[in-house]
Formats: sequence, structure tokens, C-alpha cells
Amino acid sequence: MNVGSVLLWLAFGASASAAVILARAYLVDDDAYLDAVSKLTPAAAVLLVAALVQLTYQFVVTDYSNAYVWENTASYLPVLYRVTGVYAANEGSVLLWAAIVSIVAMVAGAVRGIPDRHAKLIHALTLGLVAYFTGMLLAQSPFASIRSQFPGAPPGFVPTSGQGLNPLLVDPYMAIHPPVMFTAYALLAMPFAIGAAHFVSLFRGNGGVFPTWHGSVTRWLRLSWLFLTGAVALGGLWSYTVLGWGGIWAWDPVETAILIPWLFLTATLHAVTAYEPTGRYRVLAPAMTATVFALAVYTTSVVRSGVFRSVHSFADGGIGAAFLVLMALTVALGIVAPVVYWLRETDDTDSDATGRRWLRRSNLLHLAVLGFGLLTFVSLWGLSFPLLRKAITGLEVSVEARYYNLWSYPLVLGILLLLGFYMDYDHEGDRRALVGLGVFTAATFVGAVVAPSETWQLATTRPDDAVVYRVVGSSSALSVLPPVAYAILGTVKRTGGRILATTSRNAKLKQTGITFIHVGAALLVLSLPFMYLFAGQASVMATGVGDGSMDTSRQPIQGADYSVRILEHSRTEFPQDPSVETYALSTDQVVRRGASLNGSVQTVHGTVTDVRDGPRATVVQLDGSSVWLGLPDTEINASVAPGQRVVARGQLMWNFVPSADAVVLVGPETVGPVADPPESVVPTRVVVEGVSLAVYDGDRLRASGIAGQRRYPEQGGMQVRDVIVDRGLVSDTYVIAGVSDGTASITVKRIPFVTLMRLAIVLLMLGMSLVALFDPRYGAVTDAAAPDTNRDANPEVAD
Repeated sequence: MNVGSVLLWLAFGASASAAVILARAYLVDDDAYLDAVSKLTPAAAVLLVAALVQLTYQFVVTDYSNAYVWENTASYLPVLYRVTGVYAANEGSVLLWAAIVSIVAMVAGAVRGIPDRHAKLIHALTLGLVAYFTGMLLAQSPFASIRSQFPGAPPGFVPTSGQGLNPLLVDPYMAIHPPVMFTAYALLAMPFAIGAAHFVSLFRGNGGVFPTWHGSVTRWLRLSWLFLTGAVALGGLWSYTVLGWGGIWAWDPVETAILIPWLFLTATLHAVTAYEPTGRYRVLAPAMTATVFALAVYTTSVVRSGVFRSVHSFADGGIGAAFLVLMALTVALGIVAPVVYWLRETDDTDSDATGRRWLRRSNLLHLAVLGFGLLTFVSLWGLSFPLLRKAITGLEVSVEARYYNLWSYPLVLGILLLLGFYMDYDHEGDRRALVGLGVFTAATFVGAVVAPSETWQLATTRPDDAVVYRVVGSSSALSVLPPVAYAILGTVKRTGGRILATTSRNAKLKQTGITFIHVGAALLVLSLPFMYLFAGQASVMATGVGDGSMDTSRQPIQGADYSVRILEHSRTEFPQDPSVETYALSTDQVVRRGASLNGSVQTVHGTVTDVRDGPRATVVQLDGSSVWLGLPDTEINASVAPGQRVVARGQLMWNFVPSADAVVLVGPETVGPVADPPESVVPTRVVVEGVSLAVYDGDRLRASGIAGQRRYPEQGGMQVRDVIVDRGLVSDTYVIAGVSDGTASITVKRIPFVTLMRLAIVLLMLGMSLVALFDPRYGAVTDAAAPDTNRDANPEVAD
């Protein structure tokens, strides 16, 4: 058993033991053995982190004795992308997730301790998740030896090169995106445990835990939202630069899968903020808190089921079945238990509602939570429908992007109008706020029917489309302007007044953060439709590329103001000048692997120690061993002489002749000196081909650089685009070039509002950072100034 496997077994033992001790202590109210938990919890975290470090080390040094390393990296990759290979498939991703959840459990235990019976249940559930993840890794380990892939191989067999990383993951954004995403998911483990424990405790008649842990839930959810927002943004930017289609979002199944928990987490934060132990959201807030983690597990399970064809897809395997079991467990605790409790309740009325009118901020908040819930359902149904359809009928179907766009669009506009009214209501009162809502709603409907041209229509409609597709699709993008303006104006008025009214530094910073979040969300909604509707493109073909006859003068692009000048053609193969040990077997390795190599094509290297001429062939001994090269006599390479270090590639025959164990049959083009090996011998992992060009808008240089593609011959010939992106203030200039057979096809796109989208993302993340740090009640930074005089004792004004 290797070191990594030992670490996993020890981590499983530590986390499972701690979970069992805590569960027993909760069930029988006995603190026996409880002191061990304070040691077992950090031990599990340290062991899992050590296992992750061990796996990362194996990727960095390309230890191909590990099958998972062999499957997901190669020696020619830079160190950054070798590390990326750690979480390129299921096993490494689960290890990363498990390690971060274990750290969350350790931090929560250190900060809150285990002061009461409720805390025992919460920590038992959290450590139970750690134990389950670790159990998944024991069932399908990232430390399995290469012999598990080649059971017939002789002892000590290690491949000379790896299969390589998925080419789409060879990108800086993808080096960061998965750790950020799994950190967000791991941070949801603690809120899940608190929410689930709340209902388990209620069923047992022990009282709920949510009132006591409300502050902790708020902090964990905010931190998770911050990381998940970053993960969604990084995924969008990755698709923008790598896929070469000039878009941020395509409703790919994996993109949709990460958006679903983000939407529901946003709704959950609103519900948790307004939670009251005996009033509003007393059932819904803890239920949503538990559900958001269950949604993360569900969406992860679905996209790893093998049903979807995705550019991000992971291979289906044993861990997929384990995810389904985990999904069932989290759904039972996070969704079924709250629903059953709610159905059993005889009095679930809002204690705030007695004698009060319907138009009040609490009801507006209800509508916001409902709106985000409906948005979540739209994406969840679009993701789940193909899975259900295949399970019922056996037919594979896909959901078009316009389903998501056209169903989500009116909901998003409604939420923006509601946000503007909510903020205006708090600042202006109900009468003036209703007038404002009426004006901006009317403007929205007017904007929907005013389309200056067909370009402004949200989508192309067909006669057989559903009514909602025809109505929403034929609407104008102008309809987004009034809701966005209303949301921003209402937010600035309300939070600006609060910032001026309070003397507390933290309260001012929190209100600033709230402003940034809501303004950022409104700007994001504004940027997306215009980015797609008003993107323009034009193309030009250039011939003679690579043969010295191409035209290097500026060529106008038909139908556009752009012109393109191609400066030069480049073609590079990687790896360049690799060490012979990274792609060829030594004679010792050939002998150790023995007859298992018989009939296969192999590359070998060694020093020539004997050359024997025969009537029809020449044989060359390497390193004085029983490994020989066989060459046609008339075509012997002059460099193959005693004392020369050579490398050769050919079919290896075992026991082909009595005097040699192995003979590699080679030709003059497949044998040569190690210092200058033949091109046919050195493996080509990546072929980078492109053109250096300059793009002009009139007489102004708009963009320059190298555009083309990277082709991976040993990975099915898969290609990845290398694009040029000039980030302008108003629009991006996006250049794609396809180079093949001496012809370059160049497409220039102008994509508007991308800078606005980037600003919106920065505002969202900066805003939540300010709220998480400086909330006077639940922030990480203590305010030394006066308390927040603007905070009303009434929870309705809590943000």
C-alpha cells in the first residue's frame, strides 16, 4: 500500500471515529470519549491535506507509477498545468473537496467548540460528510497504481510518458476555477449541517438549533457566495478566451450546474437575513440553508453521470454512483425532512402578519426569495429534463440555450423591478414608491414593444414556438433599461441615506457593500443581452500562408470597417528538445517489461556496444544487453557506431532470434543520435500553428498578436483556439484564426459591454467582501466606533 492510500485510510478512520463519537454523544447525551474529537478532527484535516499534497507532488514530478497521474498529465506540461491535472477528473476533485470540508470542520470546531448537545449533532454531520468523501476515495482511489490499469504488466512497469491533460484545461483560468468552486461547495457543508441538525433536533423534541447558530450560518453562506461568484466568473472568462466562439455563457450543462446553487444560495441569503425564530422564515430559512448544499451535490452528480456532452465533462466511473448515494442522503436531510416537518406543523403563520396590510417589506422580501427560487427552477429543470427523458424513454435530448434565456428573462426583469420598489419603499414610503413602480413597469412594457430594428429582438421566433417563446423572444432588449435604472436608483437612494445617517464605520462599509452588490447585479443584467445581440463579426481568407507567397499588405474585410495585415506564419511543435528518458525506454526497462512488449511499437535508447553485419540486415547491440536493433543492411545509418548514444523507434519482437531477448526493427528514418534524434522518433504532443497579424479599424491599430490553434495529435487531434482579445472601454475586439493547408481564415468580432460585465463582477465580489467583513452584527472585523444607529430593532430593516 502506497503513502497516499495510507493517508486516506487514516483520514477515514479519524473522521468516521469522530463522527460516531459525536453521534453517540448526541443520541444518549453522554460525553464519554468526547475529548478525542478535538484531536481526531484536526488529524483528519491534516491527513487529507497531506494526501492532497502527496498527489500534487506526484503530478509535479510526473510519477507515472500512479495511474491517475498517468491519465491526467504529461512531462511536457508546465508545472502550473501539472498541478491543474490534480483535479482534472473525479478522484482528484473529490480529494480536493474532502480536504477543504475537513478544514471547515476543524475551523468550526475550534471557533465554536462543542458547548451543547446541538453542537454535537452539527459536528457529527459535518465530519460524516468528511468520512463519506474519504470513503469514496477509498473505493476509487487517486493513488491506485499503474498495475491497476495494466494488470498483465510485469512488476516494476512504469510508462515513460503520460496521456496528457484535457487540452481545454490548459488555461490559467482553469488552474484557478476548480479550487475556487470546490472551496465554495465545501463552505456550504457547515450551513447544511446546521440546517439538517435543526430539523433532526425538532423531530426529536430537543428544540431547533438555528436561532443559536444563525450568525454562523450567515457568515458561512456569505463566504461561500463570494467564492461561488468568483468560480462562475472564472468559468465564463475561461470560455471567452479558450473556446474561441466569442461568448461568456453558452448554457453548457456544467455551466448551468454551477449557476443553480449560486441562484439558490442568493435566495437563501435573503431568507436567512430576514429569519426570525418565531416568525418569518422559521421553517424556510433553515430548510433553504440545508437545501443549497444538496443542490450542489445534485448538480455535481448529474454532470458526472455521463448523460451530457459537455466541453467540461468528466469521465463516468465508480465515484459517479457514490455521488448518487450522497445526493440521496443530502436530499433526505436537506429537503425531505424540512418538507415533512412543515406538513406536520399546524400553525405556520407569519407572526408578523396579524393586523398588518399586505404591502410591507417582509412580503416584498418573500417575492424576492420566490423570484430567485423560480430562476433556480428554470435552470434546474433544463439541466434535469434530459436526464429524466433518457431514463424514461432511452432517448437523448438537449435543451436549447433559448429555453434558459427566454424563461429567465422576464423573471430577471421582475426581480429588478422588485429590487427598485423594495429600496424605494424603504426610502420614500409606499405611496410614492407605488408611483415609481408603476412608471418604471410601464416603461418596461413600452421598451419591450419598441424595437428600432430586428437586431434588438431578444430571439428569433418560429410559428410553432410556445407562446412564451413568441412573446418574450419578440420583445426588445430596450425592456431591460427601465428595470436596471430603477434598481440602481432605488439602491443608491436608500443605501446613500443610510450611509449618511449612521456614525458607525462598519455600518457605512456594509451599506457600501450592499450598494456594490445590487448595482453590480443590475449592470450584469444590462450587459449580457446587449453583449450577444449587438456583437458583430466579419471574416477574410488569406492564402499562401507558410509558403512565402502570402500577401503581407493590409486586406479589407468585406462588410466591415476592419482591415487585417498578416505579418508572418508560425508553426511550433511541443515538447521541444525533450530529454530522451521522457519518451524512450532504457534497455533495463525493456528487459524488466519482458514479453509484455512483444509486437508493440516502442521507442528505446542506449549506447551502441556492438554492430554486426549480416547478408540481409545489420544488428546493433545497446548497452551490452540482450536488447538489439535490427536495420536493413543497405540503409544503415552512419551515426550508428560503437560508443554512440542512439534512440530508435520500431516494432519490438521478443525472442525473435536465439541470441537476443528483444529486437527492435527500425529503419534509417527511425534511428539516430540522442543529440539530434529523427523527427519521427520524438513524440509531438502539441502542434501550435498561427499567424502574427494586426487588425485595424480605419487607420487605427485595434489589436495585434498571434491567433491560431493548438492541435493535440495524441489526444484524438483535439484543437483549442488561440485568440487575440483587445479589451476596449466600450467593446472588445476579438480575433479568431484558423490555419490549415496554407490558408488562414480570420474572423474579427466586435463584442460590446464586456468591460461593463467585468465591472459588474468586480462590484459583486467587492460588495460581498465588504458585507462579510464589516457587518456590525456578523462581520469578521469589529467596529471600534459607535454602534450602528441606523439599524432598527425591527428585523424587517436588517439587510
